Amino acid sequence: MKRPTRRRVLHGVSTGAVVLGTAAWTQNRHGQDRGTVSGHTDTADATADLDLDSDGERGALEVSIRETNAPVGAGEYLDVTAEIENTSGSNVRADVALLIGDDQTENQRITTTIDAGETHTMTLGFYTYPVPSDDEFPVRVAVDGDSADETVSVIGASSLSAGRPDPTETMSVQPDTTVMFEAVPDDPDESQQTVWWVDGEHVSAMDGPWEWAYLQELGAHFRQETFETPGTHDVAVAVLPHDRDETYTIHWHVEVTESGHHAPTVEAIRPDLGTVPASGDDITFELEASDPATSLERVVWWLTQADVIVGTSDLSGTRDTAQLVTDSTCHTCHVVPWVICSDGTVAELDGDWQLEAVEDDNGDEQPGPTLDLSIRHADSPVDAGEYLEVIIDIENTGTETGEDVLELVVGHDPEVLDTQEIIVEPGETGAATLGFETYPTRQDEEFPIRVVGADDTVETTVQVHAQ
Repeated sequence: MKRPTRRRVLHGVSTGAVVLGTAAWTQNRHGQDRGTVSGHTDTADATADLDLDSDGERGALEVSIRETNAPVGAGEYLDVTAEIENTSGSNVRADVALLIGDDQTENQRITTTIDAGETHTMTLGFYTYPVPSDDEFPVRVAVDGDSADETVSVIGASSLSAGRPDPTETMSVQPDTTVMFEAVPDDPDESQQTVWWVDGEHVSAMDGPWEWAYLQELGAHFRQETFETPGTHDVAVAVLPHDRDETYTIHWHVEVTESGHHAPTVEAIRPDLGTVPASGDDITFELEASDPATSLERVVWWLTQADVIVGTSDLSGTRDTAQLVTDSTCHTCHVVPWVICSDGTVAELDGDWQLEAVEDDNGDEQPGPTLDLSIRHADSPVDAGEYLEVIIDIENTGTETGEDVLELVVGHDPEVLDTQEIIVEPGETGAATLGFETYPTRQDEEFPIRVVGADDTVETTVQVHAQ
């Protein structure tokens, strides 16, 4: 298990942004050192807003920046480790703020208590914006009556070789239109993380295994974004390979206007939307898509719960028909098609198809194994650096012996960290234990974990406490 991979899995989600000249630097609002974090404000002198508790002594705190991990690749997480010394004879509860750039914009504030005569160490930080060239900017850690400054630098990100829609062209869409953005890495099989920004603001992961499944099946990272506000919007992504120092980026520009393109129109042809009997034989799904303003490109067919792509269909022109033939018998799973145009606009059906396993003509149960999963226990919370264990119960509701390989998928940017082979006889139950060593993070973290099998997926949220 590679520690750089674990660091990126556990940094979680952050929001907010500040602008330094022409570069936007994304903020992290996570509570560090188990403190509390308030919203960010724009101010030239944040120290004026930092108040001590009523029993504190003004001017009792002295702050210094012990270290940073700069330079980092543009798009990566920048850590700022500070020391706050309480020179008074009483405990002091105070705000500690991280300010970024020449305009000293606050992007993080932590409330913590420093004991009398003690020195308190804490780490603040944020995801840097994926600028294409080397840059540097000041960071400041401020407490009431004192502050410390340091200049940090980032290494410019290289441009990815491919992305969809064409990043060299500004797309024009109507308000409330969803656009599909794809970043194609040079090596989709390489362990990597993506971090996305919209209008210079770091946006949360889409939170699900579909991103990982899409990368494995179609070789691209994706994000869907719905634009509501008229005007020009910027979308950027940083791709961070875990085993290389270099980072990569693509930037898109979207003009939202009433005269722009709208999402394609999608209509089901067969079967009717709703419950679809599934007995193990082939089922044909068919839809018609149209978009007179642009060119249709493709359909991606998803099977929910299993979280897998069961097929893709090419489209062309302004009106076309797509078909999927599958023998899936995933009980209660939904078949969800994404219709994607050449300009990146995307739409789904107004409704969906849900598979329902049925008996065969002889009244027998559906043939074959069906392995249903449930989470019995997860060791959460654990301290950073400890092993986090998950116990899974498996029930074979089918009529044949079931063999499968369970995958433990971890994080907002999903990554498989453990696998286990299982064999369960028909009508029997079994159990499996999977786990991973958490990274020794310096802030509390919360993130999803999933156990994925061929027939079922279960999910829970776990917590890691800072060291």
